[in-house]
Amino acid sequence: MKHQTLRIAATLLTILAWVMGAIGAVVSVLVGIGAATAVAKIGFVLGGFIISAVSVIMMLAVSKLIYLFIDIEEDLAKIARSADGK
Repeated sequence: MKHQTLRIAATLLTILAWVMGAIGAVVSVLVGIGAATAVAKIGFVLGGFIISAVSVIMMLAVSKLIYLFIDIEEDLAKIARSADGK
């Protein structure tokens, strides 16, 4: 199977994104609980959730982009083989 390393990297990136999202959510809540004022609590929790969500979305997008490039390369190779055969 061609591009096995890229597939592994994309899979690990997906797993890392979900783990980072879960840890980010837990840390956001813990930091929010430890904040001194109500405004700080809301700010830390919402800010942490937003930063975690953006990070997860970016990592998942990069993972899907790697898969997309692999699929494009495989499709182009298939087209090239069929064009050479004619």
